[in-house]
Amino acid sequence: MNNNFNRPGEPLARCDSRQPKSRQCKRLALLLLAGSAFISSLQADEVTDWNLTTENAIKTAALNPGLQGRILAIVHTAVYDAVNGIVGKYTPYFVTESAPPGARPEAAAVQAAYTALKALFPAQTPTFDAQLAASLANIPGGPKNISVVRGRAWGEHVANLILAWRAGDGFNTPPPPYFGSTTIPGIWRSIATGTNADGTLPAVFPQNAVLVPFAMTSHSQFRPGPPYGPTLTEALASAQYAADVNETKALGRFDSAVRTPEQTQLALLWQAVGGAEENRAARSVVPPENSLVDNARLFALLNIVLGDALIAAFDAKYTYNLWRPYHAIRLAASAGNPAIEPDPAWNSMFLAPRHQEYISAHAIVTGGFMRVLAQELGDEHTFTLVARDYPSFTWTFERFTDAAAQVKEARIWAGIHYRNSCDVGNAIGVQLADYVLGNFLLPVEAEDNEQQ
Repeated sequence: MNNNFNRPGEPLARCDSRQPKSRQCKRLALLLLAGSAFISSLQADEVTDWNLTTENAIKTAALNPGLQGRILAIVHTAVYDAVNGIVGKYTPYFVTESAPPGARPEAAAVQAAYTALKALFPAQTPTFDAQLAASLANIPGGPKNISVVRGRAWGEHVANLILAWRAGDGFNTPPPPYFGSTTIPGIWRSIATGTNADGTLPAVFPQNAVLVPFAMTSHSQFRPGPPYGPTLTEALASAQYAADVNETKALGRFDSAVRTPEQTQLALLWQAVGGAEENRAARSVVPPENSLVDNARLFALLNIVLGDALIAAFDAKYTYNLWRPYHAIRLAASAGNPAIEPDPAWNSMFLAPRHQEYISAHAIVTGGFMRVLAQELGDEHTFTLVARDYPSFTWTFERFTDAAAQVKEARIWAGIHYRNSCDVGNAIGVQLADYVLGNFLLPVEAEDNEQQ
């Protein structure tokens, strides 16, 4: 059963469904995997090393993309407050205490990440122990140096404060299960699989819809308006809804005659991409001049946005509960829109995630993540998207915004989303990123100047 979620962009010319022939960006899988690992290690420091360790932990645990954002945000806010609490270059995120004098920031970063990961993935403690030893051995002075000891104690303290805060964020107390409706047209219901009848399983990750945010003022801060119309009846009767359903019907069918082989591969690639893979891409573009605290800040910003993007996505999903194309196409007659011809045998390229259609989680997550990279580093950067769970196909981008654009198309090519959901998701991701960038982890000098 596939519960992967969905994500972002605006039509990219070389990957647009209307222009199927793209530039040659494919890479041989083994060559790319080796190359990306090399690139990721070029500018490695304690922050990027433990970002890789976090990625490995997520993949080892086979953690669903819908759950990765919270993990990554916890680890990297702990690392950020641990490092910045010593360096003091930016405003603190959560922990405002002063670090002990002489504490070494590298040791603080390592210990904060280790403490957070050990609490989040206790079964992987031996792996984290080995990485901790390796990291400490590379810090000048060694593990017994007093500055390293103080840094480790501070990093552990910071991580424990972050962990204690997030222990009460609602993740472990999900709301009652939501089953949707098998009688009301337009309302989500689960898709039939070989092990269950149509509409008998609850939607997944309801806790994401009400989770305490990392930066937003509430889980509904960026909630969009309803899809297609003020009421469900008006939405299902609208011309835009019909156009979107018909586009997905044609492009996203499992045996579509209009979807190109390249578009099929891109849909499968993006389906295998989650927050871990997007962090991998970010590691490959870290500026060589970045200091430890600069990298701590960058990855904290990226993953605060990632964590809150998932919350905002599921807030919208559980507010509007729009059905997936699978039911919209098969049961089109019940919706009463004459512009959509029912196809009782229609199926998408792969099974849609078991949660509501609107908005696309892939669109908001990648839209927000790539917006942070573009705003912090400049949009024009070359990087390659690699998915461990789909290593046979990769794609190289020249701009961060190209990735945000492509994922929107990929979710339509896959047959699991409508264009409106992808467009709205991407736009909210950008708004969320701009909100976080404008209000969190600001340079201390900038804040001081504003107060004068």
